[in-house]
Amino acid sequence: MLNPLDAPAAVSAAAEPLEELLDDCNHVSFIDLFHVVPVAGMTPGHDSMKRLAQAVYDAGPSGYRVATSVDPFESPQAWRDILRRQVTDGIMQPANRWPDANLRTPAEIRQAGELADGIADLIEAHLGPVRCAGDVDGPRMGMGAIWSRNLLLVTSDWATVLFLGIDD
Repeated sequence: MLNPLDAPAAVSAAAEPLEELLDDCNHVSFIDLFHVVPVAGMTPGHDSMKRLAQAVYDAGPSGYRVATSVDPFESPQAWRDILRRQVTDGIMQPANRWPDANLRTPAEIRQAGELADGIADLIEAHLGPVRCAGDVDGPRMGMGAIWSRNLLLVTSDWATVLFLGIDD
């Protein structure tokens, strides 16, 4: 397994080609991994997931306070589907923000899905298999944020938050 603490930098580097593919003339896409924190024996559940999300935010400079509980997805791998769906046919796909359906070719959309799968594989190569995941509230990255989604990812040993966002 790769060093878990190197995961945010590795994901940032791997996400650059995907972000460029998803950018358009008026919007910038972001795919980032927040800090990685040890799980330290917490059992996945609503309260512990909220505490883990807060620990991830506390490890960085955001100062963000988690306001709501984190409901785990039915499947631990649902986060992979969410990431792939957002970059292939969700709001992160520029054709869904502009009336021009030809903004991206089928090959570019397929490439976006492949890059997203590679990022998901990279995260699990660093942290281990995700055993529990869920939507969590969190800070928006920029002042012009028009959409964002934060996914709490919990493995046997580590927790982090995957940030997906679009800024003006």
